[in-house]
Amino acid sequence: DLSKALAKQCVVFNCSEGLDYKSMGRMFSGLAQTGAWACFDEFNRINIEVLSVVAQQVSSIVQALSSNRSRFVFEGAEIRLVGSVGIFITMNPGYAGRTELPDNLKSMFRPVAMMVPDSAMIAEILLFGQGFGNTRVLSKKVDTLYKLATQQLSRQDHYDFGLRALVAILAAAGAKRRDAAESTMDEVILLGAMMDMNLPKLTVDDVPLFRGIVADLFPGIELPVAEPGAFREAVLEELVERGLQQTEFVVSKVQQLYETKLTRHSVMVVGPTGSGKTVTWKTLQGALARLHKAGASGGGGDAKFNNVKIYPLNPKALSLGELYGEFDLGTNEWTDGVLSAVMRTACADERPDEKWLIFDGPVDTLWIESMNSVMDSNKILTLINGERIAMPDQVSLLFEVEDLSVASPATISRCGMVYLDQRELGWRPYVASWLERRRDDEDGINALQALFDRFVPPALDVRARQCRELVPTTEVNAVTSLCNLFEALATEENGVVRGEPEYAKMVELWFIFALIWSVGGSVDELGRRKIDALIRELESTFPAKDSVYEYCVDTKKRQWMLWEEQMTPNWRYPPTAPFYKIIVPTVDTVRYNFIVSALVRANFPTAIVGPVGTGKTAVATGVLAAQDRARCNQMVINMSAQTSSNAVQDLVESRVEKRTKDVYVPIGGKKLLLFIDDLNMPLKDTYGSQPPLELIKHWVDYGFWYDRQKQSVKYIRDMSLLAAMGPPGGGRTQISARLQSRFNIVNMTFPTDEQVTRIFSTMINQKLQDFEEDIKPLGDLMTGSTIQIYKTIAGTMLPTPAKMHYLFNLRDISKVFEGMLRAHREFHDTKEGVLRLWVHECFRVFSDRLVDAEDKAWFRKLMADQLNTVFDFEYAQLCPSDPIFGDFMRDGETVYDDVSDITELRGFMETRLEDYNMEPGFVAMDLVPFRDAVEHITRIIRVIRQPRGNMFLVGIGGSGRQSLTRLAAYIIEMGVFQIEISKQYSLREFHEDLRRVYYTAGVDNKPTVFLFSDTQIVDETFVEDINNLLSSGEVPNLYSKEEFEEVKAGLEQTLRADGIETEDAIRGYFIDRVRNNLHTVLCMSPVGEPFKNRVRMFPSLVNCTTIDWFTEWPREALLEVAQKYLDDVPVESDGGEGSSSNAELRDNLLQVFGTVHKSVEAVSRKMLFEVRRHNYVTPTNYLELVAGYKDLIGEKRKEVGDAATKLGNGLSKLDDTRVKVEQMSVELEDTKKQVATYQKECEEYLVVIVQQKREADEQQKAVAARGEKIAVEEEECRKMAEAAQADLDEAVPALAAAMQALEALNKKDLTEIRSYGKPPALVETVMHAVMVLRKSEATWAEAKRQLGDPNFIKQLVHYDKDNMSDKVLQKITKYCEHPDFQADIIGRVSLAAKSLCMWVRAMEVYGRVFRVVAPKREKLATASSALAEKQKTLSDARAKLAEVTAKMEELKQQYDEKLRIRDDLRKKSEETELKLTRASQLVSGLAGERERWEVSIGKCKQALSYMLGDCLVAAAFMSYCGPFPSNYRHELVVGTWLAEARKLGIPCDPDFSFATFLAKPTDVRFWNIRGLPSDAFSTENGVVVTRGTRWPLMIDPQGQAIKWIKNMEGPRGLKIIDLQQPDFLRTLENAIQFGSPVLLQNVLE
Repeated sequence: DLSKALAKQCVVFNCSEGLDYKSMGRMFSGLAQTGAWACFDEFNRINIEVLSVVAQQVSSIVQALSSNRSRFVFEGAEIRLVGSVGIFITMNPGYAGRTELPDNLKSMFRPVAMMVPDSAMIAEILLFGQGFGNTRVLSKKVDTLYKLATQQLSRQDHYDFGLRALVAILAAAGAKRRDAAESTMDEVILLGAMMDMNLPKLTVDDVPLFRGIVADLFPGIELPVAEPGAFREAVLEELVERGLQQTEFVVSKVQQLYETKLTRHSVMVVGPTGSGKTVTWKTLQGALARLHKAGASGGGGDAKFNNVKIYPLNPKALSLGELYGEFDLGTNEWTDGVLSAVMRTACADERPDEKWLIFDGPVDTLWIESMNSVMDSNKILTLINGERIAMPDQVSLLFEVEDLSVASPATISRCGMVYLDQRELGWRPYVASWLERRRDDEDGINALQALFDRFVPPALDVRARQCRELVPTTEVNAVTSLCNLFEALATEENGVVRGEPEYAKMVELWFIFALIWSVGGSVDELGRRKIDALIRELESTFPAKDSVYEYCVDTKKRQWMLWEEQMTPNWRYPPTAPFYKIIVPTVDTVRYNFIVSALVRANFPTAIVGPVGTGKTAVATGVLAAQDRARCNQMVINMSAQTSSNAVQDLVESRVEKRTKDVYVPIGGKKLLLFIDDLNMPLKDTYGSQPPLELIKHWVDYGFWYDRQKQSVKYIRDMSLLAAMGPPGGGRTQISARLQSRFNIVNMTFPTDEQVTRIFSTMINQKLQDFEEDIKPLGDLMTGSTIQIYKTIAGTMLPTPAKMHYLFNLRDISKVFEGMLRAHREFHDTKEGVLRLWVHECFRVFSDRLVDAEDKAWFRKLMADQLNTVFDFEYAQLCPSDPIFGDFMRDGETVYDDVSDITELRGFMETRLEDYNMEPGFVAMDLVPFRDAVEHITRIIRVIRQPRGNMFLVGIGGSGRQSLTRLAAYIIEMGVFQIEISKQYSLREFHEDLRRVYYTAGVDNKPTVFLFSDTQIVDETFVEDINNLLSSGEVPNLYSKEEFEEVKAGLEQTLRADGIETEDAIRGYFIDRVRNNLHTVLCMSPVGEPFKNRVRMFPSLVNCTTIDWFTEWPREALLEVAQKYLDDVPVESDGGEGSSSNAELRDNLLQVFGTVHKSVEAVSRKMLFEVRRHNYVTPTNYLELVAGYKDLIGEKRKEVGDAATKLGNGLSKLDDTRVKVEQMSVELEDTKKQVATYQKECEEYLVVIVQQKREADEQQKAVAARGEKIAVEEEECRKMAEAAQADLDEAVPALAAAMQALEALNKKDLTEIRSYGKPPALVETVMHAVMVLRKSEATWAEAKRQLGDPNFIKQLVHYDKDNMSDKVLQKITKYCEHPDFQADIIGRVSLAAKSLCMWVRAMEVYGRVFRVVAPKREKLATASSALAEKQKTLSDARAKLAEVTAKMEELKQQYDEKLRIRDDLRKKSEETELKLTRASQLVSGLAGERERWEVSIGKCKQALSYMLGDCLVAAAFMSYCGPFPSNYRHELVVGTWLAEARKLGIPCDPDFSFATFLAKPTDVRFWNIRGLPSDAFSTENGVVVTRGTRWPLMIDPQGQAIKWIKNMEGPRGLKIIDLQQPDFLRTLENAIQFGSPVLLQNVLE
């Protein structure tokens, strides 16, 4: 209103749970950018997590507004901000489905509390606006009427006399005022509107009250009687056409519905089942269509009437997301909802036809609140993706509901109500309509009418007042069932043939039969007697024997006959048939089969009701088996608490195929018979509805359901329903009366004792026929005894919260006889043998599930009484110990035989365990096969050996359930399959694993054990699947079509061999093989609520398994386990007075181990009784005790032994020291003497050395002077040599060039010169010069001759140039002075001559130089020889000096050595003196300490002697005492353990303290500094935390432990995690990888 007045755009949005922060963010973003207003209605339905984010979003808009920005950053993007934006919230505080707004969100909105309005003033204004006069008085009357109605009428959920109802009345009154004549009084119009608007919703009892109030408010005013108009005529015609009765009640309700729809677009038709709700709205629909047709054809009708199109929908058959649409959280994709799709379609259709959305299902706040904006004046459906679907006038909502107990006031006030009461309609109109359908059979109608009048009213009356129904049914439901059953049975095949003389009699017989099994079919045993008495009173033709329920119609003799007479005499079961296929026919199976088959044949939905074990499933299975497979497919759905409507829909859709657009039919064009077992098992949601059942009801009513993905309609045709359910209680619920009314209820009572006896005696007597004569009579006796035992235990051992699994039914009796049928005539050939087998089977079936010794003892006494009274045997004689039977001891034979030698059995188990541990790929198991464990193994083998045998092992963790199962499976050569849980493990992976194990069992045909533990239940849906697996073998939606093709391919050859072709038969064959080969063994812990809930919610866990309860280990088992672990621990007595032998001591020690465990169990029970605190004592504790003891005694023996050794070493060191001191004193005296001797020798040496030194110095001086003189002479010689060399250096280059030229000459060159006859002048001159140098004749001829000498060149090279004579040199000089005697010039003539020329010139230069050098050389030689003599003399002198020096050095070394020895001795003497002093001090100082050490060694030896007992108590404390408060700890340690140890002579410390024994004082001090309280209790806890082998779980109400751990482990990089953290696993992973400590805080129970 405000936005309208201010001309602002205002968007109304209806909030719901499905809204997420992203959707809200999109809306806020749009509002901020446009400046529009938004009204968020029902704001507190949004989840609290989303609201906290919304607070941040609103905050950012508010801050931007307060700082006057035009743009701001919102959700990471910069957007425009228009300042006129407004956000308004409207909500009803504090009722179902609402959350409290977070404070940070509240603070941003200004609260406006809405007052209760002044209704009188509002009424006055509205009346004035509608054209009424005298409005003040009239408004007062309206207001008073509503106040009085609220106060005086009964409290009904659908009543609302609030403001919305008042406004609706006034609007209706205004419409009437405008239509009425001017003269009509205002009071009459207003009164008419009030009656029209309120009477429809009132109950029968409230109508007179309301009329009285109105008469008081409007005295004397009579309403004019309305003329029966066209509308009423149309309604009556429609009823006739539909074959219904024209009762005033129905006609008035149709009229009221029509009028209510004119004023309200949302109308609820409310009333119990069978009150005519559906008939009312369908009649109105037909009447409107009829009026529209008449108006269109101008036949006097009213053209304002329109055709009506309906859109039925059961909102509870779908989830909220499937109803309204939802975002996929992973991909953020939008999936449309069914309701949103249907509404969009209806609202988009602009034709004038009316569209009714029919909501046929329970109304609760969960889904209806999202419709509030549609049901009020806004008429808009707002979806969480932001879409808004506006509802035009031709679309309206119609709700058909049983009651509104869980609807909110907001919903009720928005809707018009039409209430229909079953009492006003009754059952007669139904019967009249049913008889009318047989209108062509006048005689039959009259006969039936008389029978109805005669039998039905008294039968209904007796049933209502005197009988109890297992599942209460309404009168209409009972009568409907009667009509249906009569219709199914009164056929020509059953002798009802029209026109025959006996026709009326047969009609009566079948009518009474149908009455017994419809009106009387739903009552219990006691009620059957009452009905029996009534029927006999009304009909005297029944024979006197038995009750009327024991009779059926004999169609041949046309009279009553006993069902017993229809039984096959001397029936025998096929000896080769597996036990689960043996169905012994009884009166019950025959009659229930007959009735149910008749109803199923006639296509009437049928529900078989009865307690567990009465054979409901067996009857249904029999009916299914009797169907013609060629014309009828079958399907079984086992419901459980977790069954969802999706699962049911998917299962059915997997068995149908598409025929036309929206029509689906069973595969192969057959019919489909759907059997739903445990119909009432699905869990009720918060508001009490069961979605799977709502889906079924919707299909029964309308024949279709919706495709959840495409939102389209899917009609399922040719399907019949058969259901079975137990009575409400123990996980089973009361189903909705509306669904129940759709079924014919057949109640199966417990079979009589005679029938049960007949069933089992038939089987056992047939089995015992081949046995010895004295054994045969046992059959009937054992049957009677078993039934007696069953009745006693079922009546006495009732389920309690602690014993939820004490659920006994007839299946248990059959399990006893299943074991009995395994008897073998050759092995069980005595009465005792057969009776031992019977006792064994009774124990296995009844006793194994009992939880404590008290219950077991009670059962043992019950068995003993039976043996004594019935068989005349004493239990103690027949069974000295509990019998054990098994079929695995004989190689190659599977004979179920008595295993009497327990030692042999244990030896066998040990051998098989060794074999198991040797198997490659198997994880070795360290087991001790004590008697209890061996018995559990035989029990497991007994069950998994049987076809379809499944086990339910219940015991606390660590009791060996899984290990024993693995060993049991190994012994009988079965594979074991177990799932492996990982971080990502979900239902998809679980189904993959199931498919794998199904393939092994069903296709590979391998017997397999499926081991499943409660620790593997990641999701409760797993248990749902296990429940289905146990009950029917089928897991819903396990196989897609493609995956099942793989199975078919694997089975191809087998199927071909067995001639199986159809899809249904293949599936059945596969499931049968899986059930026969797959043995499920469930391991669960009885601790806590989950176990109880699962037993309650999943009936197959108990019904389809054999329970074996793992009790506490017996004392013998504890001793055996301890013995095995402690074999290698040395146990020695101290050998003192009265001490035991080692063997006896070991036995006593083992006894204490047993006492410890048992005492903790006792104290745990005491603590539970006194302080209501649980402590579970598991075998794991015991194993930890034994292993801990073994480690601890080793560690402490070493620790104390080491300490004793250390002290012993100290004492021996003291003794050593004393001996050594005496030795050292003697050594010191010797050393002092030696020092004096060496001192004297050193002084003598010093004198000699000084003398020698003086002589050496004088010699040194003489040698030095001579050396200086010789050095001067050496220098002069050097200079002479240098001068001679300088002269020589001048000739050397020319000489070298000549030599090189000569060497270059060869023989050829010389031959060339020789070849000259007359040589050139220059060549000849050269040759003459060469001849002169060679002192030969200087002629050519001589030259030529010498050239011929082969060594010519060599001789020239080695020419003696140093001894050339002056004469030769002068001659040569002349040649050389010749101007042409140049090498270059001669080279022009001859190259060889050139070389020779160069040689000649070189010789000439050399000779000239040598003349100068030679004298110098002579002088040098003389000087050198003189110098050499002087040098020799000098070197002699030096050698002598060196000798003197060496001698002196040697003396010096000897002196130094003497000095060193002297100093060493002196130092040694000082050290020895110091040591002596210290040793004396040490010896005297430790004289007192010695005594203390000797005492300490004594203490260590004492501690070592106490070690056996102390370590035992400490290890026990570590294993068990953690959960106990200090008083219980003291009671255990001092009062029990230490006392027992002393009693049995086990040495232990009289002052034993756990903390002192296991913790060092320094550690304790450190803990105290870090925050651990310093009391003894806390110190004990500190020891348990730091030394325990398991991770500590600290119960820490005062936060002391968490503070201590944080302080202590903080420096080591402590990681603190919380299960609420999204990434706690990653933190844990890293900590494991890097070895950091982890503290997991706030662990919930």
